[in-house]
Amino acid sequence: MSLVEFLIDARRWADRPFIVQGDLRLSTQDFERAVRRVARFLAAQGIGRGTSVMLLGYNSLEWLLSFWAVQCLGGVAVLGNAMWGNAQAKASAELAEPVLLITDRAKGSLQGAWFTIAFDEIGEVSRDATAELLCLEHAPEMEDETAVVMFSSGTSGDPKAVVISHRSIIANIQNLLVLTGRLPDELAPGAPGTISLLTMPLFHMGGIQIATTTLLTGGTLVLLEGRFDPVTVLALIDQEKVRVWGSVPTMVSRVVEHELFGKFDTTSLRSIPMGGAALSDDLRAKVQKAFPSMQKRVGSLYGMTEAGGVVAAGSSAEIEGRPKGCVGRPLPLVEVRIDAPDEKGVGEIMVRTATITGGYLRDPKPITDRQGWFATGDRGWLDAEGYLYLVGRSKDIIIRAGENIACVQVEQCLLQHGDVVEAAVVPLPHADLGEEVGAVVVLRPGTAITAELLRAHAAALLGRHEVPSRWWLRSEALPTNATGKVAKREVLAQWRQAGLDLPAC
Repeated sequence: MSLVEFLIDARRWADRPFIVQGDLRLSTQDFERAVRRVARFLAAQGIGRGTSVMLLGYNSLEWLLSFWAVQCLGGVAVLGNAMWGNAQAKASAELAEPVLLITDRAKGSLQGAWFTIAFDEIGEVSRDATAELLCLEHAPEMEDETAVVMFSSGTSGDPKAVVISHRSIIANIQNLLVLTGRLPDELAPGAPGTISLLTMPLFHMGGIQIATTTLLTGGTLVLLEGRFDPVTVLALIDQEKVRVWGSVPTMVSRVVEHELFGKFDTTSLRSIPMGGAALSDDLRAKVQKAFPSMQKRVGSLYGMTEAGGVVAAGSSAEIEGRPKGCVGRPLPLVEVRIDAPDEKGVGEIMVRTATITGGYLRDPKPITDRQGWFATGDRGWLDAEGYLYLVGRSKDIIIRAGENIACVQVEQCLLQHGDVVEAAVVPLPHADLGEEVGAVVVLRPGTAITAELLRAHAAALLGRHEVPSRWWLRSEALPTNATGKVAKREVLAQWRQAGLDLPAC
């Protein structure tokens, strides 16, 4: 009935190693005790049932301890994107209205109506053997209350705060454990747990899924310290004998193509489920060649924040030999249909599931239609066996290394510059990132502004991943369609005709 029951249920694995971070090793029991110390500390700061606490930082033990401590107190964990700039982070915090902000950023960099605690302070509390522990014996029934607020790029304006209930997250975890045959009540006391490497950010649903399923099934969670680095990932796989690495295609591509790949022993790996972006046949072949033990285990996951997590999944054996774009079949408790299909059966992917979120914070409009269907904005089709295929998307979104970027948000940022008259932001194909951010900017006559100056302007307002990496500065007005909207396909065609060395689609 609430997420904290996951923590209580995991006591069956009390003596097993759960957290590995550098030289640090914590058993499941040690982890719970640390969580309860932090929870008692947060309770003394006034955090309780329904209180919002924003977590803003990169993956760390302290992040996880804070998340579970908030759940122990019946609070709401607001998950800020660590890649946001300070201006974007502050705007999102003002939307979510947390009482407390826990962050790894410099003191005073994010001032507001909230009070701030550093993750370092959380770490000190967790290690204080003399600190009191919160009593944790009975969990309240909270399935319809908000557990997490997670941010989605949406398709317009600033990031949208997605409200996710305890029920939604529990149902999503249920789906994943059924998919992998690891429901806790079906596991024998001596069932071996897997060793999972976490490189997905914890402020995304994928990171929460990996951390939670590992906890529930008696596994070991290996945390990557700091930002993603291919050599560090290879060293951890070798050193910790990692068996499962849930990731996104860009990360996996950088690891398997790294010049030092052959210097490390990666034979322990048995599964690399990938989500966040479409998995190309080329990358699948590279992964299977790099990891011969995983010929049939290069899986694919398709999901989204608003749907509460994973919608469809497929193993390599299921996907191989099928037409391009196959992502597997819908999970248990998930219904998928195609809206307004064309003559080829392609239309917008609609989803109805128990994991669907409650909508957007401060936005009264329902997220689904009257029948409970959510419009994903993705285009695809279903075959006769129920396999789902992705074709493209109808929303104005760029997916860069698994991160969704709303084009209009970047455009609005560029238009704030006094020398910019018009701006069109478009996805450009990229061999490593999947897509990169391209910006076509119409300049005020007579200006001497450069792409470097515009890049600096964008970097001050946007997240690092949202700043355009390719620019075309021009004086001619952007082409529009009959309704007056910028015709982005024509913009791309003109960009190529201008001979500016764009990558092929």
